[in-house]
Amino acid sequence: MPTDLPDAAGVTDVPGYRPVSVLAVFALIAGMLSATATFSPALLVVPLIASALAVVALKDVSPRGDGEERTGSNDRKTGRWWALAGLALAVGFGTQSVATSLTQRSVAFARSEAAARMFLDMVREDRLGEAVKTCLPQVIPPPMGMGIGAVATPDIEEKQAEAALAGMEIIKNIRGCGGAAAIDLHCVGPEDRFPNSWAVDVVISSCEGRSKPLEIRMLMQSKPVTRGQRMYDNWMVAGIAPNVGQ
Repeated sequence: MPTDLPDAAGVTDVPGYRPVSVLAVFALIAGMLSATATFSPALLVVPLIASALAVVALKDVSPRGDGEERTGSNDRKTGRWWALAGLALAVGFGTQSVATSLTQRSVAFARSEAAARMFLDMVREDRLGEAVKTCLPQVIPPPMGMGIGAVATPDIEEKQAEAALAGMEIIKNIRGCGGAAAIDLHCVGPEDRFPNSWAVDVVISSCEGRSKPLEIRMLMQSKPVTRGQRMYDNWMVAGIAPNVGQ
């Protein structure tokens, strides 16, 4: 005699009911968390994990078996759209993170090279007053005879800074050929020891006053500057020395 009593395990099958895939839920949550990858390339691992979870979740919610067994299976889980949404979010945010990182890197390369070339042009054209303003304090050695607590007027400080810059051996070598020697420079990448700093290798060709090319390593640093309601990147010289790494 047919009855509606539950089976021995105490569970009654509900027609049309399918359990929710826990993996699909986790895939959707991980997909939403993939937005954090747009803030830092180091967090690109989040969309990678979310993509892997979504793929496993899609397999978890897929029909089991083939043919009639596949269409009539009652153990299929729901959550396919959640897994697809998690996968779409992971791919979208991951792609955005990579594109943003590459764009920022390309812009940093171009701006660091432009700032380095501008500084070199100032030095070779004897515009040391302008060149000093593009240098961070650690680049220019302190003037001789200035003790701790000594006070100087702005005009005297500017002249002392120009004299200190002109007295640097590397600056003398750059000025040796004036503007006659060709400059070849390229950014080699970020300098991990200093924040927001990029290394630029410079080669100044030989001239009458110098028989060999001059190889220089410059360290360019980006400093945010606010003008009005907008923020700009002000590129400064954070270091300059002969390139002994080649």
